[in-house]
Amino acid sequence: MSDRVYKVVVHFAAEYGQVEYDILEKNIRVVLADAEKRAAVEKYLSESHVIENADGVDLRTFHPKKLLPSESLESFKLAMTRLWHHTGVYVDWSRPTV
Repeated sequence: MSDRVYKVVVHFAAEYGQVEYDILEKNIRVVLADAEKRAAVEKYLSESHVIENADGVDLRTFHPKKLLPSESLESFKLAMTRLWHHTGVYVDWSRPTV
């Protein structure tokens, strides 16, 4: 992973791909062979969301946070934590990317 592009592996069924976030350009690129799933991920990542985030003094205190996934790496990562719920595509945080 370069310092400029943050990458994370995604998958559904037996198909793997990745999502890349260019930190300087604030662009998101979805690499997934299935056109329908790729379109769903691209749509989700191009829209604003309000996400309940545990940013308080403990893990049980949640506050709503409005974000656009492309606005920052922090927003991108937080949006990716909800990707599976909206698209059925899972994020595999532990799998290395190429």
